[in-house]
Amino acid sequence: MTFKICIIEDDSDLANIVSEHLTRYDFEVFICDDFKNVNGFIEDCNPNLVLLDINIPYYDGFYWCGEIRKISKVPIIFTSARTEDYDQVRAIMSGGDDYITKPFSYDLLLAKINSQLRRTYGEYANNESRSDCGDCTFNKSRFTLICRDKQVDLAKNEAILIGVLFDNYPNVVDREKILSEIWDSDLFVEENTLNVTVSRVRKKLTVLNSKLKVVTVRGIGYKVEYEK
Repeated sequence: MTFKICIIEDDSDLANIVSEHLTRYDFEVFICDDFKNVNGFIEDCNPNLVLLDINIPYYDGFYWCGEIRKISKVPIIFTSARTEDYDQVRAIMSGGDDYITKPFSYDLLLAKINSQLRRTYGEYANNESRSDCGDCTFNKSRFTLICRDKQVDLAKNEAILIGVLFDNYPNVVDREKILSEIWDSDLFVEENTLNVTVSRVRKKLTVLNSKLKVVTVRGIGYKVEYEK
């Protein structure tokens, strides 16, 4: 699997150097160039890990870390020249997973990246937070759906739907049960919420080229089928 890394750094020289270094180790690297729309950048790239500077234009890294956490649980490593404990604590409290101070060794940066990737996707990942179904793996703690070498992030209600369907595979789950799961979360559920959520999950399975299908069982609810 080729891991994708997003760099959110306003020092273009540093961003390019880090990108070149990581590319040598077979990472696919994307550099943000629109600091007004960091979330859109993250959604488009769908990365496995984010390197996030604190001092960036318009809004700082703390703000964007919180915004990213609304749509993704991707590992985030802060990179900053700030060395105060307060900044490192704030980075972690805002949703960051690690912190590295500038100037940093590229070997140390690589080690921290690999450590986060192992914990999230590899040998140290918490298998209890994963659910396998057909050709897909649902990471419950990261809200990600993985199929072979592809991965998509899930919104909270999409993750709830996938979790319920995977846990009950291959059985049908009635509509009321799924709605009750969404209602029990902090989401506001409109009448059409489930239909929209099912549609979005189907699109993401298509993006993954998965053989899993979300099937409507008329008058009852939904189930997942795996076309071998």
